[in-house]
Amino acid sequence: MNLKIKVPANPIKGTIIPPGSKSYSHRAFILAGITEGASVLKNPLISGDVIVTIKILKSLGVKIAKINENSLVVSGLMNFSFDNRKPVDCKNSGTTLRIFTALSLLIQGGLRFKGEFIKRKRPILPLLEALTNLGAQYQLSEEEFFIERKEKICKSIEIKGDISSQFITALIILCALLKCDKTNIIELKITTPLVSYPYIKITLNLLEKFGINIIEKKEKDKILKYFIQTGQVSRTQIYEIPADFSSAAFIIAATVLSPNDSQISINNLDFQDIQGDKIIIDILKKMGAKIDIFEKEKKIVVYGNINKYPLKGREIDCSDIPDLFPILSVLGAYAEGKTVLYNASNLRFKESNRILVMARELKKKGVRIIEKNDGIEIYHCDNIIGSSINHENDHRIAMACIVASLYSTTQSIINDIEIIKDSYPNFIEDLEKLGTNIEKIT
Repeated sequence: MNLKIKVPANPIKGTIIPPGSKSYSHRAFILAGITEGASVLKNPLISGDVIVTIKILKSLGVKIAKINENSLVVSGLMNFSFDNRKPVDCKNSGTTLRIFTALSLLIQGGLRFKGEFIKRKRPILPLLEALTNLGAQYQLSEEEFFIERKEKICKSIEIKGDISSQFITALIILCALLKCDKTNIIELKITTPLVSYPYIKITLNLLEKFGINIIEKKEKDKILKYFIQTGQVSRTQIYEIPADFSSAAFIIAATVLSPNDSQISINNLDFQDIQGDKIIIDILKKMGAKIDIFEKEKKIVVYGNINKYPLKGREIDCSDIPDLFPILSVLGAYAEGKTVLYNASNLRFKESNRILVMARELKKKGVRIIEKNDGIEIYHCDNIIGSSINHENDHRIAMACIVASLYSTTQSIINDIEIIKDSYPNFIEDLEKLGTNIEKIT
């Protein structure tokens, strides 16, 4: 399905509840799947990449069934075998592929992987090399790779932290479960400052909920060490997935950029949660947006009219908030002066090269952009024009470009909007509900 974003823009008004967090959902399904017994997950995201994770768990013998509209029961296992020697297709899901790559060491005979992720040459080699310290052997080609544990060894591991936090998440989960004969502690040292640290905090938080404890030690220069007791046994849980601040960011931005008097409420946002992307609200308030926070009620009220509440450009460190980069790029185009997004070089290896693609798509809209190795400089544009959007199958690029187009001077077209379901299945429906001037087309 395609989408036409029409002009002029309508005011935005109404109330929404964001979907469950994609990051939490991946980890919760996996941890429930490797825990013997029945766990209940409430409000999980069940679309896009998370479906890929669910399918792999089912192929390994994990039973997953709906209890009601918002809850699923996951009947997990401690011991896995995989009789089907065909490659597991992880599509373009980095979280799925990297965590299951590590968990392959728990599966008799290992696993073979294929998918868009591998074809795009997204980073995996540092994780494969790290896993050799735990006895893994691997074969990597252009189209697929195979990995299994050949030796029962448990050496200390060193890995860079500036490529993907998912490497560290995968290793932490594996090491806690792995059984070792000669040691009960594996030391994991991150040799460079860690990007996307809030996602590691999500991993540690969920592991603790499932009864697994990890010791984290912070050294100077943002270097981290983890001391992981091996052979831990996870316990079943009834766990509610928190609403996703990353997804809420697109609706918030759509409201503050409106040229008309607008007002929306976003409910079910837990400000006590450790999601790093909740900082979007602080960033926007510092830029000049009017947003009221009601922590007890777990909601925010966002006011729109960019002429009344103009945004001012800022310099923003994106090292911990990679998923906000696309929508921050759009906000920069509408903000007065210059906005600089930096410390984001790892974004060139996400679902797409997000730095290159956002620079390209905003240039098509008439925005002056200077692309840097680790980010972009964005200059205020008085006349953002419509365009034909190429999201390169990246859900966050697609949503950001739709928001940018809502207030363009001419209409825009974006094709294959189904990709948005990867993280926010009801994004288009929520925009329609709020009154935006959009039209689904075939």
